[in-house]
Amino acid sequence: MNRNVLLIGIVAAAASTSAATAQQPVRRLTLDQAMQLFGTHSLNLRVSRANASEIVGLAHQSTTFPNPTLTGTHELLSGGGTDYTESYLNLSQRFEWPGVRSARGSAAESRIRAATAQLAADSAHLAFELKRAYVDALRAELELEVIIRVTEVFRTAEGSAVRRLEEQDISRYAFRRIQVERARYEADLAEATIEVAAARRALALLALPQEPAVSVAPADWPATERPSIDFEQMIEQVMDKRSELVAANAELGAARSFATTARRERIPDVTATGGYKRQTGALRGAFLGLSLPLPLWDRRSGAIDAATARVEAAQAQSELVRRRIANDIQQAADRYRALTQQAERVAEHEVGEHADLLEIATIAYDNGEMDLIELLDAAAAQQGAAMNAIRLRSDLWISYYDLERAAGGWDAAGSDEQRENGR
Repeated sequence: MNRNVLLIGIVAAAASTSAATAQQPVRRLTLDQAMQLFGTHSLNLRVSRANASEIVGLAHQSTTFPNPTLTGTHELLSGGGTDYTESYLNLSQRFEWPGVRSARGSAAESRIRAATAQLAADSAHLAFELKRAYVDALRAELELEVIIRVTEVFRTAEGSAVRRLEEQDISRYAFRRIQVERARYEADLAEATIEVAAARRALALLALPQEPAVSVAPADWPATERPSIDFEQMIEQVMDKRSELVAANAELGAARSFATTARRERIPDVTATGGYKRQTGALRGAFLGLSLPLPLWDRRSGAIDAATARVEAAQAQSELVRRRIANDIQQAADRYRALTQQAERVAEHEVGEHADLLEIATIAYDNGEMDLIELLDAAAAQQGAAMNAIRLRSDLWISYYDLERAAGGWDAAGSDEQRENGR
């Protein structure tokens, strides 16, 4: 495909996206505002809450006492010229053995703890996704500003090159080269414009899903200062805080309770029946009865084996979750520590998104003090330095929020200052 045709297509797509974005209302939010809206309107969080409520409801249902059964019959018999009737009113109640009910109750309590912990884990993960989307949207906007800045310089440089070509101050090769570079930056501008629109839509889906016509944009960086963390203290304290481990341990407790229930159900439940009977001839009275199934064929051995296997699986799952969490915490801490050190090195050398290399080079080029290759190098250096600074800052915040997620929050592992900076 011809390069010019491709560039025209990309720029046209960006123009249409920009027009659509311009028509779509943009709502700027701080991170705190986005988090508040997320807590109220998030569809993903609503699904997690509903799933937890379902498990809680089923757990409560499993502990209910069996309902009694009321039956009534009336029999009409006749033969040999004699009529005979019998009427029954029966009330039956099945009674579970105390050990079965207590084991089932323990299992229900464990399932409720697991559901509550899983909801907390889902909430922490979704909150991290929102924070990452917020930072990504801000990064996309800042990168777009850099590309706009560089593209404008090349637009101006191209106009200047036209004049210098007429004056035979530059070669035709240099003129064509600067046109090619401008086209490349225009293509980058088109892609960056599309990325900003996509990032805003992603943020809106998390924070304001009930308003699909609104585009959500970040207001500013979460905080001005990078939080400091005592990694050794944090890693020692956060392991048992992770909701995923709490949920896994609760599921293990539920599996053990189910195994106890299965073993105790080898003794069948007793059903008591009582009622009132009336016969022809004014005979009437109450009756009582007991029903106890005989465990001859079904001794619940299969259910016991299944429950035992379930306990073994839950034990292995709990250990697996613990090891995954340990790796997750260590990996998040290592990444945040490395990015923090990198940001400190960048700050020491004062290389960032506000460097003025390109402005200086443009003036020198217009005055004939710099050739085209030097101008192109300055443009690449300007864009590269600015992009690296923006991405480093965004990566740093995302890694911080990932560490916060891995640590299960800063309530126990972090200081008040960390919680204030991180939320």
